[in-house]
Amino acid sequence: MRCVMCKGNTIETKRTFIQEDEHCIIIIKNVPAIVCSQCGEVYYHDAIAEKLEEIVNRLQNMVKDVGIFEFDKVVNAA
Repeated sequence: MRCVMCKGNTIETKRTFIQEDEHCIIIIKNVPAIVCSQCGEVYYHDAIAEKLEEIVNRLQNMVKDVGIFEFDKVVNAA
């Protein structure tokens, strides 16, 4: 896959995903991602993006301030 932003090469790796809203900050570590080796743009496969959305929606009701989670642990807890 080529980067949409700069046309650079991408690599599959893991990244930290951060979702912030008015009530809390949710940090999910070690999320499978596709990252541009040139500009650093981050992409997620559709299935991973859907899982992230599900996880964030579930955790927003449980986290008051800041919550830090491992992707593999929260994705399997669904």
